[in-house]
Amino acid sequence: MSSRARIACFHGGGSTAAIFKFQCEALQRTLFDVFEFVFFDAPFESGAGPAVLPTFSYEEYGPYRTWFSKDREGVLRRDGRGDDERGEGGIERVVRLMEEEGEGGEWVGCMGFSQGTRVVAGLLLEQMRLREMGVPGLADGEIQFKFGVLCNGGAEPMLAELSYPSNKDLIDIPTLHLHGLTDKNLENGRTLLANHFDPRTTTLIEINYHHAMPWHKEDLLKFSGALRKLYTNVQGV
Repeated sequence: MSSRARIACFHGGGSTAAIFKFQCEALQRTLFDVFEFVFFDAPFESGAGPAVLPTFSYEEYGPYRTWFSKDREGVLRRDGRGDDERGEGGIERVVRLMEEEGEGGEWVGCMGFSQGTRVVAGLLLEQMRLREMGVPGLADGEIQFKFGVLCNGGAEPMLAELSYPSNKDLIDIPTLHLHGLTDKNLENGRTLLANHFDPRTTTLIEINYHHAMPWHKEDLLKFSGALRKLYTNVQGV
């Protein structure tokens, strides 16, 4: 059984855990001595997302999946519930999936790509609100994220099932944000960062890249080095 610290990983819309795992292969090799990356599948089927085809064919990687269903007007439901508005909410579902992984290293962080950053932001926001109420973390305190990583982000967090009163408007759990300067969705990531995260606890890396995880050696080392540094800084917090 691995004793490495675990990072929960959430793929983009119209993708899958297998695709995101492939996209993160170089990052996993670089940080193998520190982290175990655990990849989760979204609950709802969808069409292929940006930059998925033709590399990741439906025959090999489908069905593609999304973290959000649509309501009767065709608008994505921010709470992650199904289109029947019943069942567990998105944050509740993700926490359950993590619990079902069983024993292993400590869950120290969560990482999302594109739509998956909305899941990460929602998890961190929920943890922060619970702590204000005296609960140390998610899953009755069993999951306590020390940091989040948001790559080529979406525009707003997933909403938890219940709304808690809060004295804080911005997420202050330490985060690392990766933005590709040629990403067509760059403004979404900038909006998420500006509107929902405390600038005192964020680190931003910008690379000359499109809507993808870092692959070129220089970008990969810059990103992985920042993640190592972030983890070092939050240990013991």
